[in-house]
Amino acid sequence: MDAITVIKSSDALAITEADPCLAALATWLEGKPPNTRRSYQAAIEDFFSFVGKHPREVTPLDVARWKEGLKRRCTDATVAQRLSALSSYFACLQKPQGEDQPLRGHNPVDGVGRDDLEVNPYERAKKLSRRAFQRLLSAIDDGCEVGARDKALFLFYVFCGRRRSEVVSLHGRDLRLDGQKVVYRVRLKGGRVKWKELPPPVWEAITRYLDLAGRKLTDAAPVFTATVDAGDHLREYYGAPTPDGETPLTGEAVAQALKRYAVKSGLDPDAVTVHSLRHLGAELYQEASGDVRQTQMFLDHAHLDTTQIYLEQLTGEEHRHWQAMANKLGVS
Repeated sequence: MDAITVIKSSDALAITEADPCLAALATWLEGKPPNTRRSYQAAIEDFFSFVGKHPREVTPLDVARWKEGLKRRCTDATVAQRLSALSSYFACLQKPQGEDQPLRGHNPVDGVGRDDLEVNPYERAKKLSRRAFQRLLSAIDDGCEVGARDKALFLFYVFCGRRRSEVVSLHGRDLRLDGQKVVYRVRLKGGRVKWKELPPPVWEAITRYLDLAGRKLTDAAPVFTATVDAGDHLREYYGAPTPDGETPLTGEAVAQALKRYAVKSGLDPDAVTVHSLRHLGAELYQEASGDVRQTQMFLDHAHLDTTQIYLEQLTGEEHRHWQAMANKLGVS
């Protein structure tokens, strides 16, 4: 086979078992969250289009050649991400497939060094300042359904430090009363699920939004819904049926709304992202707790080192001894 044509997720389960490596590829992709699946799929397609070999025939030299080509056209972070995706696929082939033996004895990506890649996952991390967030909130008309919804969303991202998809994917069944507290269920990276307390200001903003929208939240209903159905004209054109129930708000719609409010409040829309709200939440929580381990739990990072890097990138590494150095030099 000259190259692999990766089966799209909607067809992945229908793939034939004529080639076990392709069957394993489809199964491996199917188990990933949508964003990860698209990213991994792009990396796999790029590699096999480049190398023109069957997965059983790939060598570390093939991977090294691909990596060098990527470095000429991609950032180090992208190169590292694509190598990780490829490594994950070959690691899958190293595992027994059902009752059969592994499809590969070794992972060819393991033989390719990555020390030359300068990668900081939070290199471009930027927080939204408190003053800027206050300006953003003041630009929202929370007396109408859309404004109340957007205010509740933005408060959710800051107070809870959540990622974009973790909030827009919430349904009524993901909220419940636990004693005197409201808690919400969040689905984390890697498939983990946690119940976490929902701060009262966020819950009050959500109930205000639901009241203005005239909605009663059922278990199956999305918490945050779209007010405009962007796919309606496409369904009319193709004669497709209209889906039942309320349409959940997309992450892209949240990002667009955030930029509209940024423009309205005189902020740079390119500097205001949904993730910058998470960054602001991380900084505020760290200041309030003074404990990096508590902040790790707040952000749900798997490793403490990740949280430390995250905070250092946002605030800058503290220079604790500059005054003593200045005193020795006689510099005021």
